[in-house]
Amino acid sequence: MRFSLAALALPIAAANALQILSPSPSSYWVLNTTNTITWQFQQGDPSPIAINVVNANNATLNGVFAIAPFVNVSAQSFTVTNVTLRPGDNYEVQFVNTTNITQVFATSGNFSVKPAGTAPASVVSASSSATGSAASASATSPSGTSSSSASASATGAAKNNAISLTSSQGVIGVIAACGVASLSALLL
Repeated sequence: MRFSLAALALPIAAANALQILSPSPSSYWVLNTTNTITWQFQQGDPSPIAINVVNANNATLNGVFAIAPFVNVSAQSFTVTNVTLRPGDNYEVQFVNTTNITQVFATSGNFSVKPAGTAPASVVSASSSATGSAASASATSPSGTSSSSASASATGAAKNNAISLTSSQGVIGVIAACGVASLSALLL
């Protein structure tokens, strides 16, 4: 009996679907130029978010580099002007809670920052449907001469392990689960 009541509360918590598309291993940044962060999302994902850059190598970047403190996820892109990060590898963009940077909602794949003068990489852009059930992405080369596109289900990246309860449905679900747990405790 106790197990079945606990199982009722499980569907309430759902992982968010924020997925950072670029930068990525194939979409690097260039020092002292304008670079773009793109992502896809589903309705109900946390918003606003803070955007940070991190690197596990403290010789390359010592600590968190804050890009923007309050970004609405529905924008699906953010332009970073005059990137001053040291050229190197293993950088990651993180989307975090605006009041608690240890709560990470999404993390990009590792990417590189190339020296000034390097040709810019392709930028991946995203669009999502109102229900968030499908998304499409496209990439365009900096010269605009070639492009590619793809469609996929927006299920989120493997690194998006955070749980989001910022939507009203999530909050109501938590309240309902607490009510069920309280009621079951009284009956037992």
